Amino acid sequence: MTCPFEITPFDESNLIKRPELVSLNYTNQDFWSMKARLIDFIRERFGDQFNDFVESDLAIMLIENWAFIADTLSFKIDQIANEIFIDTVTEVDNAFRLAMLVGFRPQPPIGARSLWSATITNTLDTDLFITTPVSIGISTEDGPKTIELFQADSNNNPLFDQDITISAGNSVNTAIVGVEGVTVTQDQVGSGDINQAYRLNTGPVIDRSIRVKVNGIEWEEVSFFTDSQPRREFRVEYDPDYNAFVIFGNNRAGMIPSSGSEIQITYRSGGGVSGNIVTGSVEIQRNYLVQGFDFRIPVTFRNYTRGEFGYAGDTLDDIRTKLPPWIRTQNRAVSGDDYETIADQFVTEFNGQVGKARAVLRNHGCAANIIDVYVLTLDGENSLQEATDGLKTELMAEYDEKKMMTDYVCIKDGVVVEADINIDLFVDKFYRKFEDELSERVSRRVDTFFSLNNWSYGKSLRAVDVVKEISDIKEIRTTEINFTTDDADNSGDLVTTRFFEIIRPGTLEINFVYE
Repeated sequence: MTCPFEITPFDESNLIKRPELVSLNYTNQDFWSMKARLIDFIRERFGDQFNDFVESDLAIMLIENWAFIADTLSFKIDQIANEIFIDTVTEVDNAFRLAMLVGFRPQPPIGARSLWSATITNTLDTDLFITTPVSIGISTEDGPKTIELFQADSNNNPLFDQDITISAGNSVNTAIVGVEGVTVTQDQVGSGDINQAYRLNTGPVIDRSIRVKVNGIEWEEVSFFTDSQPRREFRVEYDPDYNAFVIFGNNRAGMIPSSGSEIQITYRSGGGVSGNIVTGSVEIQRNYLVQGFDFRIPVTFRNYTRGEFGYAGDTLDDIRTKLPPWIRTQNRAVSGDDYETIADQFVTEFNGQVGKARAVLRNHGCAANIIDVYVLTLDGENSLQEATDGLKTELMAEYDEKKMMTDYVCIKDGVVVEADINIDLFVDKFYRKFEDELSERVSRRVDTFFSLNNWSYGKSLRAVDVVKEISDIKEIRTTEINFTTDDADNSGDLVTTRFFEIIRPGTLEINFVYE
């Protein structure tokens, strides 16, 4: 079915707005307030019978001891109350516990993917086999990282058990994929106990990278044991630092590795945006033996695409944002909100994850059952880009499992409206020497304002909203803000978008005007 790009929608998904819950009120429950309230109570209760409130007296010491205990207990009660609600939780460990309580799985790290070439100077009469993984060390802001190279399949996904091959008569192989992270193999001996669990020694563990063999036979990873008969299955659970645990069954749901069995666990550790390297930034030469030759052949490896899709794993804010809509969706697509939530939280192994989605219902002809889903994938930590065909294909398969039978889904590319920001800050000349500090503070506020969690399709950008974000910086007298986009008519102090467009920040320029 042909999917026209721009049609005024009949209706749009609009996720339910949660009430703004704030931390419990701690006012008038601190040490000094408790002390003052107790003194007032004693004066009111005992009148002239007790009036010894000299600071050095024993009575004041007892009052202060009580105030200290009351202050501590009050703080702890408020803290515990905050930690049992997803809206106010502040400890990532507690957020993980709340997620596990309802079956929600925070997203583990993903290794960045890039495409590579392997080149030799002269062609050979025989195939050159390069054992994988080929480890390439890189330097990043987060320290040294490793990219491992594998032979790629037709979808540019790694083939972990296949050598990289430069075939006879050819001098280059461009079907190579590099994935950030390090492959680790861990050997265990089965105990024969039910629900055996093994902690992986190296973390964080990359999502869906764990492979398990018991006595040489590969077992399958499952989300949960569901059958009434034992199968060769295992589960994986993560802690808040994304260290992983491999868990086996009890012979009623999932088989038990027998006592003394050889358990081999292979997994990859790493993940994060540090693997998002620039095109052509890494070029390295290695020497390999070729069968029939008594010397080594130099092979040059080079990344001919940039690294992308790296992700460090869900943070506390991510869990707090994702959990409520996930619960409402209940793992099925019925309403527009369901379609949007499924897309928003959709992740692939090697094709990235959806950064922002919007589901709309068409408003023309007999299209009452056609849902257009506009998607953009996450690019780094706070940017968006067009989704790959691989991601769209996998997302469509996900919808096929969860959508209503009569619904027809059309996945389209969302559009990013990039807005350059120019900020003029009017400050007293006294603060000239603090220009770098003020610039950094404003830059952080702008980054927070443009956080992806604060933006959706169709939302307009107004200068007054940015001014509000930085208005509490007392050194700034006044602020003038101007936005520039590719459309001169959609620039200035207001940038508007259509239902399939979303605004992302471009270049930020901060100027100081001293008065």
